[in-house]
Amino acid sequence: MKKRKILELLIILIFGAYFWGEIFSKNRNIRKENNFNVLPIVLDKKLNVAVMADIHGDTKQLEKMLLKARDNGAELIIIAGDIIEREEKDSLRMVKTILDQSGLEYAVIPGDREKNLNNFNNVFGRDYQTIEMGMVKFILINNASWQGLGEEQKRWIEAEVSECQEKICLAVMHKPLNNLFSVKVMGEGNEKVAAEARWLREILIASGVERIEAADLHYSTSYELEGMRTDIVGAISREDNLQSSRYTELMISENSIERRVVEEENDTGN
Repeated sequence: MKKRKILELLIILIFGAYFWGEIFSKNRNIRKENNFNVLPIVLDKKLNVAVMADIHGDTKQLEKMLLKARDNGAELIIIAGDIIEREEKDSLRMVKTILDQSGLEYAVIPGDREKNLNNFNNVFGRDYQTIEMGMVKFILINNASWQGLGEEQKRWIEAEVSECQEKICLAVMHKPLNNLFSVKVMGEGNEKVAAEARWLREILIASGVERIEAADLHYSTSYELEGMRTDIVGAISREDNLQSSRYTELMISENSIERRVVEEENDTGN
């Protein structure tokens, strides 16, 4: 009887080792297929991040859309440029006051309307930055200047993307790097900056960045082109808008990034 119990215990141990070995092997293979060399990332829940852009001084509409984002459970608001319509006294501060009063966590990068970077930096701080929320990393890039990225920001980008094989990385910028139907992309009419746009696209792809969130086109869409998924987030401003006022919500989990477009009146998946 004693020998039988020992035999049963050995069988249980062998099958247990095989079972857990299979699970580990499958998880390891999943990470290899995605060019990860770490154990699977675990997020306790979906992370909700709202990306807004092209406010153009329409502060009333910004207030309305911030309320929508708060009601939808946004944990972070990212403003991807073109905050003001023109450089006027206190125009940036007015937008900052609205963001502060929303009670939401937020980060802001400039667009091509924010021509005076000193003014922008005095109000919002650094014009490019990284935000990390657990295993999710947002790389906020200032690519709106006609002078290009600059050598300091390029070195910073190289350092920040070095972790993107181990984390879920998304790049946020004002100008898209490419588009099939619009010339309003980074480097339009400027070959030096266009070359930087190609460099930026290549380093983001090579580093494992998941996708780009961009703006400036005043409509929302999503496309994969030249090896990278780009979401155009839509415009908050009601002026010169090809669609209704809208922004993009991202629901980020371990295995997926879900995109939802939130309109002024209705939600859509477009």
